[in-house]
Amino acid sequence: MSERVLVTGGCGFIGANLLRLLAARDVGPLVAVDDLRKGVREHVPEDLAAVVVGDCADPSVMGAVLEGVGTVIHLASETGVQPSVEDPATDFRGNAATTFAVLEACRVAGVERFVFASTGAAAGEVEGAIHEEVVPKPVSPYGAGKLAGEAYARAYAASFGMRTASLRFSNVYGPFSLHKRWNAVPSFIKRCLAGEPLTIYGDGGQSRDFVYVEDLCDAIHRAATAGGMAGDVFQVATGVETTILDLAELVRKVVGADVEIGFGPKREGEVYRTAVDITKARTVLGYEPSVPLEEGIRRTADWYREHWAGQ
Repeated sequence: MSERVLVTGGCGFIGANLLRLLAARDVGPLVAVDDLRKGVREHVPEDLAAVVVGDCADPSVMGAVLEGVGTVIHLASETGVQPSVEDPATDFRGNAATTFAVLEACRVAGVERFVFASTGAAAGEVEGAIHEEVVPKPVSPYGAGKLAGEAYARAYAASFGMRTASLRFSNVYGPFSLHKRWNAVPSFIKRCLAGEPLTIYGDGGQSRDFVYVEDLCDAIHRAATAGGMAGDVFQVATGVETTILDLAELVRKVVGADVEIGFGPKREGEVYRTAVDITKARTVLGYEPSVPLEEGIRRTADWYREHWAGQ
């Protein structure tokens, strides 16, 4: 990856972490495109990457920055199941339509490699562990929009020879996640640090696979540099299932906060159980998550103590 690498949504939570990992591995030069609606410009120093402020769905923006770019990592999107249920039209524009626009800009510019940030929500409610051969049945507009992005990535590989890969992220957490309102880990950490009670939406028995952002970024880098990608889909997680109640208890323990845990109504569009089979990512990409949940929560809580002012 000696040519330019462009990351859409590069000033966001995952983007800020990914750019640091890529730079540490001597990848680049690096370019970030971000409209800064959720991304934070200060999270990407000038010596880390060139930052272009703009909408990656705008062909004039992408056309101006794709010259010399060999790899595009598309992270920019509308995020979250609940916001997509509340406003499916905005979710469509920010996910399915934006992914198509970025892919088309890449085709026109002759970009060789494209890595798409998808989600386990594309698979929907699954009995047993989610894997790449499960027939997707999304239950939220967010999942449907990401599934459409996967389909377009595969189609552009088949029709135009672009080397594409879609990574279905599980629940990602870690530093630079200040704006993640709907993610359980940062939400619980912030409330514990503020001495406020935790609220679980549902009975607490629902489960997720929580992956530390550094491990996720390693998988992205591996997918971007792997040979033979042709629309491949990969589940990126830890393979460890954790209930939300157990997560809440663990965050309380790590932060050292004796706060109450309460329960609210289940949120529409959210699956109950998420168990993930990461065999394909391990076998094809050599991916191996290395940060246990407790350690990842500790690192994230330490970052919040330093950077979060309780807002």
